[in-house]
Amino acid sequence: MLQLPMIERAGQNTFFYESLHKGVGDILAQRYFGGKLKWDIEVEVWELPVGGTEGSHIHDDSEPEYGAIDELYIILSGSAEMTIDGVTEVLAEGDSVLSPPGSRHNLVNLGTTPLKILIITDPPK
Repeated sequence: MLQLPMIERAGQNTFFYESLHKGVGDILAQRYFGGKLKWDIEVEVWELPVGGTEGSHIHDDSEPEYGAIDELYIILSGSAEMTIDGVTEVLAEGDSVLSPPGSRHNLVNLGTTPLKILIITDPPK
């Protein structure tokens, strides 16, 4: 049984995605309430270094680690460029974008400071 309130502090459950999807730079990530949520989602905050990229990739059923997932990106601070299926948009603080399953996408930190993003996904069942 879980005790209430459940609190996770800044810096808890952090790790690095090293050259995620062959991107540039390491992404500092904090996963929130991993495995404890009743909702079928995963919640992370990422910090991309200046010039860092997520790496161009596709989430579909051929990808065993992630599968066909939706990814919701919300820019918390900084500026970014997101390309989805060849369409590129510049994003600022407060902007969001949804990358549906099967779309090729990449996120790039355009700013002069680290880029902070909230990522919400629906992990494979």
